Amino acid sequence: MALSRELLKRLNTDNFPLAKRLKLAETTFYSVDLPLVRKEDLIVEWLCKNCATNQCTWQTLNNCLKFDHINIRADVKQCLIDKLVQTLENNMENIYEQVLECCTLVLANNSMRPYFMNKPKILGLLIKTLLNNMIKRLNYNNINQKEDSQLSQPCKLSSVEDNIVISAIECLMQIYKQLIVTKDELRLIFVQDILYPMCALIDHTHIDNKNRLGIVAYKCIQQLLLGKSRSVQNKQTRDCNQSIFSDLYSMLSEHMETSNLQSNLLTYQFIFHTMIGTYKSDATLLDTCFRNLIKSSGKYKWEIMDPFLKLLNDILLDFDNVIDGFTLTDYFENCINEILTLNEITQVHYRILAQLSYINPLLIEKNISHILNKILMKEQTAEYTNLLIAILYSSMKLRREQKLILQLLISLKQHAAMYKASTSAFFPNEFKTKLMETISNFSSSQTIATLRTLIYYLNTDCVELLQSNTSCKYILILKATVELLVIVFESMQIFEYTRTLIAHEKFANALDEIGNALSLLVNKALCLSHNKIVIITLLSGVQSLSEIQNMFKYYMLKDDITTKLIFPILDDPWQQLIQRITNFGEDNCKNVMNKLILHRIKLKMSDKPIKLHGLIGGIEYSWSNILKQDTDVLSLLHDKEMSKLTHSLLADITSNKQSFREWLNIVDKECLRENKRFVMFLLSHILIQIGQNFSLTITEYINVKLLMENGHNNKLLEVLQILKEQMSQEQQMQIANINFANIEIYLEIFLHLPTIYFSSNVRTLIFLIVYFTIGKYKENEKVSALYNMVFSDLLEKPGIDVLQYIEPKTLINQLAQGNKIFSKACEFSLRNVKTYATLKSLIKNSDQCKNTMCILLECIETVKPKLDAEQKTIFRKAEKKLAKGILKLLPEEINDAFDVKCLTAALKVTFQTGVVTDTLKKSTELILNNIFAARENLSNVNNNQLLQQGVQLSIIVLQRHKMFKVQDVIIRNLWFIMLKYPCINLIKLLLASTELQEFYNVLKMLQKQMINNLSQKDESVWANLFTIWSNIIKVDMNVKRNKLRLAAINNLFETMLMIDVPCELWPGLLHLSHDIINAKHLPISDVTMDLITLICLKSLDETNVSSCEDVLSLCRTLIKAKTDLIIDKLPNLLLLYRHIVKIVVHASKNIDNKFDEHRFRCFALDITKFTTTLVKLKKDMIRLSPYVIADLLQLIVEGTVPSYVKTALHESLCQFISICDQHGLAFLSRTLPVSLQEVFKVQLNTFKKFYKYSGKI
Repeated sequence: MALSRELLKRLNTDNFPLAKRLKLAETTFYSVDLPLVRKEDLIVEWLCKNCATNQCTWQTLNNCLKFDHINIRADVKQCLIDKLVQTLENNMENIYEQVLECCTLVLANNSMRPYFMNKPKILGLLIKTLLNNMIKRLNYNNINQKEDSQLSQPCKLSSVEDNIVISAIECLMQIYKQLIVTKDELRLIFVQDILYPMCALIDHTHIDNKNRLGIVAYKCIQQLLLGKSRSVQNKQTRDCNQSIFSDLYSMLSEHMETSNLQSNLLTYQFIFHTMIGTYKSDATLLDTCFRNLIKSSGKYKWEIMDPFLKLLNDILLDFDNVIDGFTLTDYFENCINEILTLNEITQVHYRILAQLSYINPLLIEKNISHILNKILMKEQTAEYTNLLIAILYSSMKLRREQKLILQLLISLKQHAAMYKASTSAFFPNEFKTKLMETISNFSSSQTIATLRTLIYYLNTDCVELLQSNTSCKYILILKATVELLVIVFESMQIFEYTRTLIAHEKFANALDEIGNALSLLVNKALCLSHNKIVIITLLSGVQSLSEIQNMFKYYMLKDDITTKLIFPILDDPWQQLIQRITNFGEDNCKNVMNKLILHRIKLKMSDKPIKLHGLIGGIEYSWSNILKQDTDVLSLLHDKEMSKLTHSLLADITSNKQSFREWLNIVDKECLRENKRFVMFLLSHILIQIGQNFSLTITEYINVKLLMENGHNNKLLEVLQILKEQMSQEQQMQIANINFANIEIYLEIFLHLPTIYFSSNVRTLIFLIVYFTIGKYKENEKVSALYNMVFSDLLEKPGIDVLQYIEPKTLINQLAQGNKIFSKACEFSLRNVKTYATLKSLIKNSDQCKNTMCILLECIETVKPKLDAEQKTIFRKAEKKLAKGILKLLPEEINDAFDVKCLTAALKVTFQTGVVTDTLKKSTELILNNIFAARENLSNVNNNQLLQQGVQLSIIVLQRHKMFKVQDVIIRNLWFIMLKYPCINLIKLLLASTELQEFYNVLKMLQKQMINNLSQKDESVWANLFTIWSNIIKVDMNVKRNKLRLAAINNLFETMLMIDVPCELWPGLLHLSHDIINAKHLPISDVTMDLITLICLKSLDETNVSSCEDVLSLCRTLIKAKTDLIIDKLPNLLLLYRHIVKIVVHASKNIDNKFDEHRFRCFALDITKFTTTLVKLKKDMIRLSPYVIADLLQLIVEGTVPSYVKTALHESLCQFISICDQHGLAFLSRTLPVSLQEVFKVQLNTFKKFYKYSGKI
């Protein structure tokens, strides 16, 4: 005791820092040989009293609790739990993780379990406080206050928090299993204190196998609430279940009154989700649970029923199950009736009615009309739309979809005198889409009956509405009827009415009657005051009818029935309608009328040009509708009207920045891009507008005829000459009303015009105008980018000769600025140079700028292959002058990347003459030393222009390595660069310049990098390394080098076979193997051949189908390129063949899209081709063919294999049978399993009947 008091005294003293005292406490706790009485009690109790908000103290306590068995008194355990509860209830920002860890250790400690079993209330208090603390930290209580029937966003627990909650619930379950006497007490505590916070922490949006907390909570509710565990049988008696649930519903009912809606929603939903998973096969018990839970939900009955019905959507229910004298059908029908008696139906009620419609359409069959009466004319929310769609679904299942249209009109008729219609659509778009899908499946009799219904309403209710100005205020029924008529017309299958004469006649008569009804309505509307809603509604119905009439006439034979189908509006009413809308109509009314006018114009269209004089407001008013909806009219417009249309389009684009993108998208439409006249008219207006803004005199010459070049080629050349003169004079342009925004717009439009219609002269004109005008504003970043993109599009094809129109000095200035676009333009121009004078002028203007001379040399090098012999002589002379000029201007010490580039260009020309001075050689060698001598400067080639140009210089030097002295250190450093940034041209030269020992070191370094990069999974690095390997393999080498190369290859393959190789690396290894086999000068040993086979097998095992194509290609190459070598390795080859076929057959069973189907069809074809190649080795394949036949037979009997794969197997089998001798066939008949012998006989007979060559034709 004295020692214990002394220890306590030391721990409580302030003479030592806390850290030292904590270390003493932890060391004492761990020590086993100290003669202290109850030291664990002493230390734990001291830590509990002193931990407060100190992280180190809590960490020490956690270290002590990590012992599985700690011998502490009950009062110390209580002290520990009290401290945890107190801390969890207060602010613990700095010690949160330590406290959570302590909770986990306490709950998991074996010594604490007996204490919790004796005092379940303490356990419940600890878990409740822990869960509530997490909810509080996540501010979940604030979310809970929102009374919303939709579940809020789930709690986002960290992985640590998630694990702690899971361990707490698992601890609760384990203790519950071990309890006998206090089991009910713990169950009661769980429902009252733990159930609600536990359900609040579950992510209710993802109740699946990945939600670990959801799985544990599911099992906990099963065990504690439903009395179900592994030791209990799945089929329990109803009496047992009733005893288990006896107090659950009452406790939930109490919670319902005290908790808010969100908390109740989460808890009830998860409980019912668990009940469904537990009793899914027991419909009776599930029905009981459902009704009792709804009964206990009290004031939140409907809010709770909504998610319950969603969970029941895929469950097989017993609708005849009786509880308290009511079947389940009666129960649901009573719910529907109760909802319909409410004064106000909410969104929750909408969702419930929709769910019941999907669960069992019979439930709402009697109430469809009542539901429609209740909901129609309400606000069109998402729930409203979904309910309408659900009613449509039920009607379809009940085969009453045709009557639904009638019910809609009857229900609307009740509201007709109360609501005014608007110009917007009456039915929601989603509902209309579903209704159209349904009507598209109508039979002809159903469609005609539906049309009869609509005809009746058009002739009665709709006509009645238009009797006077007063009655036509409430035109709801007219709008709904016409809208339904349009839906029917847009969704019907016109070919249904071409099968029989009776259907044909009935449909034509119905169309005729609808036409008469609409004509009557139009006449009545004209007798009243102007009403835009009436006019718009009737015009949309007339257009829809006219379109269906036209389609019907087009597909039917001309007869008396079809010829009587005339346009619904006669000429006199038509003119009155146009006059009225012109005088009184608003914009939307005029748009609808113009749309109908265009429709009528299209009906009468021929190949002759048309005039749109009948449009209200003319084409200036309707141009946007034409471009958006009636583009097929464009091809028949007169030039004047097309000009007006494109001018209006350009004016709107440049003045209305908001619609700019929208119009560009419309211009990009295929129908407009393919209309050459439209494109050329738009181009002419753009050029004219640019010219006017920049005071270009050529504007007066530009027109569409000029741009179309229909016999006006000379005129366009004259315009180009005028533009050239104006550019050469460098007139001071007077810019009028131009800004950067308009410049950007012009350039953007140019980018969206198809250049395919522009001749070389037109492209030249655009190039010069853009250069001469907009080119002045290149300082603006965006303008500069668009400017270059436009030029890039114009220079996609040759034909622009800028040297004809731009002075050489101007072109040289552009090249000096590093403009790559002008470099390309220069290339096109150089192709047309026939005299040295032009080149001389270019050289003269660039003789003081080495950069420009270098660019000119590059351009000449590009165009040289396309020149004739005379031109090549001229250009050779120019090259010499340029190279000499560059070498004169280069500084003695070259450290700049562009100077190195200039030197490289000059050296290429100088080497052709064969005269390279010693000074130039030494200068070049010195530059290489400066760039490549130091390894530390070679780290990043991509971002180092000097290194990139140095690599290009080294290529030129190594091509003539005998002329230069290249140090070994430079060769080594060039290899170092190539391993990271391979350049194929340089690799081949390096291989020729590398000594034997250095080559050995390169191979070692290459293999080392391959192994090191396996863990990085950087595909670009692997691609670089495989590029080097491939070049090493393809180069012809002497015996010593070849020996090193083969050893390195074998070593690489052996290493790859021993380690785990990422899937992404296998294609590279297989391509490398393919290059080895295909190499003409590389003798392959048996070891290498075996290693390649093993690599192929391993790739097939690890990547499955992905490697099949590459391995098959490799096998084909092996037979063609190494036929003599493969004869002794035929078993290996057949092993690969059988492996591939097996993989393809098994993988083909799981094809689920067209892409995979095409892929496997290619595999099947490749297998057949390879089989043909194999069979050509008939002499060597005879003895092996029976074994291959046996394997193919086994695969042929596989089920669910696609027909095209089976066909390939059959063809391959027959090919092998064709080379199999009688001994082989007899061997197969004897040794095949009984199940395959019959299949073999069938295949053999098929071969003899269809494949075996008999000599007969």
